[in-house]
Parts: sequence; structure tokens; C-alpha cells
Amino acid sequence: MNLFFWLLLNLAVPIAGPIFTLALVAPAYGWRVARTMIAASVKDGQLFWCAIGLCAAAIYEAVMALEQGSVETSMLALGIVGFCGLAFACSIAVMACLLKVRRDGFAIVIDHRQTESVVGALSRGAIGTSIFMTCLAALLSAALHIYLN
Repeated sequence: MNLFFWLLLNLAVPIAGPIFTLALVAPAYGWRVARTMIAASVKDGQLFWCAIGLCAAAIYEAVMALEQGSVETSMLALGIVGFCGLAFACSIAVMACLLKVRRDGFAIVIDHRQTESVVGALSRGAIGTSIFMTCLAALLSAALHIYLN
């Protein structure tokens, strides 16, 4: 498989595909609704799941290269450890984001006087971190694939 199709299938489809699919709502409902839906789909760190999947795919690719008798065993082993660490960090981050959502839900139930603007507020930190970690996992995964081929 050439590099273009590998990048398309392994990076564009899982990361950009859902975002562009939600953008298709814009002609029917307007860009404001589409932007709100896109932001809501990644507001609690859901892109961390894409990063975890990319790390798993990269680990699989590195293990397959080790099984085939690659010369660079120390570099591949370091890559496996690095991708495991990145996947673990992403899983901790997505757990923290989901616990925050759960805690905020309990706070809303306890305090009925909360304003509507606070309820469902976007976490810019979670969005930014999930985008950064997903881009990092994608770049490292692509670099590993290019290095192995």
C-alpha cells in the first residue's frame, strides 16, 4: 500500500472523517449548528479515543516489524514503549474528562440555581489537549510507518 492510501485510511478516516461528516449538517441547518455539533462531539476529550487507536495500530506495526526480524530492535522497542506511554496518558486524560462531566452533572442536580450558560460549557483545555495528543499520535504513527517502509 502506498503512503497516500495509508495516510488516508489510518489518519484521515478516523480523525477528520467524523468532523467533516458533521460539517455536512451545515447546508441544512446552518454553520452555527454545525460548529456547535462539532464542538460538542469533541468537548469532553473524545478525540483521545482516536489517539489511543492510533497508538494501538502503531504498536501492532512495530511488533510485526520485530517479528519479521528487523535490524533496529532497540528503536522499535523504544517506539513500542513510547506508544504505550502515549496511549496510557490518553486513557488517563479521557477518564479525567469523563469524571469531570460526571461531577458537573451531579453539581447541576444539587444546585438547580445554576445558569444555563454554565451547563454544558466547553472545556477548552480538554479540546486543545485532545487535538494535540491526537495530532502527536498521528504524526508519530506516520513517522513509524515511513521509517519501517
